[in-house]
Amino acid sequence: MNPTDLTNALLYGIPVVLYARMYGGFDSILARRERPLQPESAARTRQERWSAAVARDDNRALHVAVAKSPEQFAAATDLVRQRYTWRGYSVQDTADAPAQSRNERSSQEITFLVASHQATLGTLTLGLDGPQGLRAEAAYGDVIDQFRAAGRRVCELTRLALADRTDSKTVLASLFSLAHAVGRTIHDVTDVFIEVNPRHVAFYSRVLGFAVAAGETFCERVHAPSILLQLELDALERRLGLLDVAALMRPLVAHAA
Repeated sequence: MNPTDLTNALLYGIPVVLYARMYGGFDSILARRERPLQPESAARTRQERWSAAVARDDNRALHVAVAKSPEQFAAATDLVRQRYTWRGYSVQDTADAPAQSRNERSSQEITFLVASHQATLGTLTLGLDGPQGLRAEAAYGDVIDQFRAAGRRVCELTRLALADRTDSKTVLASLFSLAHAVGRTIHDVTDVFIEVNPRHVAFYSRVLGFAVAAGETFCERVHAPSILLQLELDALERRLGLLDVAALMRPLVAHAA
């Protein structure tokens, strides 16, 4: 599976289970594109088929999904909290924010999950531009506004976390490939931003091609230093091609119904 396959599947309603078991949550993506959803009974039947197929898989199978249920969001939050705490970062409790602000923010964000039969292996949240702006604007608003002023359509990646002792290359490639495809599909974004700890800049630059957009500051969300990185979506697509996402995700396709 490659980003183009996923984008076409989202746009034209092709059952994504043929690619990598991503039924969960994609009806909400289509809703955001103002496309008609299937009747509730059909959506429920589709979800039941997906759940039954997952139950048939062996423990080595990977499953990718858009978080939609409270259990999925809780799994993503728990993994982020666990990994951030291990690195000495803080994790903001969204329950402290006003309800309206939380709802507006969540409507701009899509959380992806990669899981095995036993546990959540990775999560990443795609933040789309909107009334709430991007989270990175708390520290880098002027920089991001310059891109908007130049006619660019911006988004950000946040809350990336990988479980300990997981196949990080496969999980990372899967998460970034999904974020790329959905970002283009929903919002036609041109540029993606990500705030990272200074010690991680070399990795994102070398592997994914990110460039430094703004220098080091202090990120209040995690109580740690951060640097703003930026990458054009076209360049990200080329980098994902170099990572051979199709080959990395082939085991997921092999386990599809």
